[in-house]
Amino acid sequence: MRYLLISTAILAAAPALADRIETTARVTDVTVYPWGAGVTREASLDLPAGAHELVITGIPSGIDPATLRVSGEGATIGAISVQRERALPGTPEKSPELRAAEDALRDQRARLAQFDTRVEEIEARAQAASDMIDFLMRLAGSETMGGGDFSALAGSVGQQLLEARQTMVQAAAEAETAREGRDEIEEDLARAEARLAALRGPDSDRIALLVAVQGQDDQATLRITSLTDNARWEPVYDLSLQRKAGTLRMERGLMVQQDTGEDWQDVRLTLSTARPMDQSAPSTLSTDFLRIEDPQARERDASGAMAADAAIESLFSKVAASRVDPVVELEPIMPEILGETVVYGYPTPVDMRDGADALRLPLDAHDLTPEIVAEAVPRHDDTAYLVADTVNSTGAVILPGDATFYADGAMVGRGALELTAAGDEMKLGFGPLTGIKVERRIPDETEGGRGLLVKSSERMETAILAIRNLTGEEWPLRVIDRVPISTQEDLRIEWSAEPGPDETDPDGKRGLLVWNGPIAAGEDREIRVTTRIRWPEGQVLIGR
Repeated sequence: MRYLLISTAILAAAPALADRIETTARVTDVTVYPWGAGVTREASLDLPAGAHELVITGIPSGIDPATLRVSGEGATIGAISVQRERALPGTPEKSPELRAAEDALRDQRARLAQFDTRVEEIEARAQAASDMIDFLMRLAGSETMGGGDFSALAGSVGQQLLEARQTMVQAAAEAETAREGRDEIEEDLARAEARLAALRGPDSDRIALLVAVQGQDDQATLRITSLTDNARWEPVYDLSLQRKAGTLRMERGLMVQQDTGEDWQDVRLTLSTARPMDQSAPSTLSTDFLRIEDPQARERDASGAMAADAAIESLFSKVAASRVDPVVELEPIMPEILGETVVYGYPTPVDMRDGADALRLPLDAHDLTPEIVAEAVPRHDDTAYLVADTVNSTGAVILPGDATFYADGAMVGRGALELTAAGDEMKLGFGPLTGIKVERRIPDETEGGRGLLVKSSERMETAILAIRNLTGEEWPLRVIDRVPISTQEDLRIEWSAEPGPDETDPDGKRGLLVWNGPIAAGEDREIRVTTRIRWPEGQVLIGR
């Protein structure tokens, strides 16, 4: 409604112009964002000198009128009006292509009707013959056949029956022949309907722009830019690991979709990480006031607050009953931070149909250098996983997106890549290694170990991490486990491991332990981790 009031005010302010020229504007450039798109249209026409009113039709209704901008070469742009619910001042002129498509559709419908009429005429002859046979059969069984020259009458009825049956047989054969070719006519009709629908566009709910221009007796070009929120794009990745060759290839693509109400044909496509539809400025903070109060007074106020809540609930019930929607102002949401804007200009023009195409566009491919390892997390998994450690050597940021992982030519899973700056490390998983079994267990007293000891203020646990390599080859192995961390002085935690870990607190993740080293074919390996937790008497351990 806000846009309608704005356009009406602009229209009322527009001067009376010399003449009206109707034209269309073709989409030439599109910049698609993770949410939304900027669309540029161009209209080129011969524009005589003087004042004119341009009526630009076929604009989809999904655009935001507040974002419309019109610029021109060979013309001076004046007032602009968005015409949405009112009819255009005059019957819009149809293009020659649209008129030809409408004529072709009418011809195909007439052709099909004539075809069906001919078949129906043949079938009518057959039905008439069938009715005649029924009549003659009833006549033969009536009392009338008992008088007069029975022989002559019987011969006459028999002859007519024969002729009627011959007519039925002949009409049936003709109808069968006449039906041949109907499928072809139906296909021609469907093509004519599809062509007309394509020329009319996917969305019949269109608006028009009325632009006041001053021509310069020359060829004029108008450029119309606008924003729509009915388009989006996201990156997609294929990562292929060749373990024997020690190579890792990352192929990047772009998945683009749009349901703007119109088809994009032969457009120049740009994809940007900017988010013009999102919040563009930081949120504001209000003053934080602290106060103290009497607990008894607070209890008294609580009963009053309950009464106030009941009154508010009653008010909202009345509002809902009167079918009036209350307006609630929400706190702004901070946008996702992606760092600097990244822009991809696709090198060739593309076609995208409204609401029909999920277009995947190849972007580029990069060869990364992997360090291949079998990574085991016995606390959660029962097998090791094939992992490739690598670095983003593409020279550009890797944006978050869906990824498909291939190992030695076979697809092993789907996942997602996180935002990774150029030069940052990446860890990529390529599926389970079922031949490397892992287990984390706590031995019982019958095994001779200390296993689990629990007292009122002490807990001691010994865990065994068991790894078995059932494959026929040696693997570089990484085992990861954890020990608890205390943030309280009175909660004391001590741990030991045999053998000791090669890394502790990797990447600042406190409590994580990492063991690195090869595991030979057929080898069994154990790691023993003991943890002792103590706390004061009368306290309770939380978190285990």
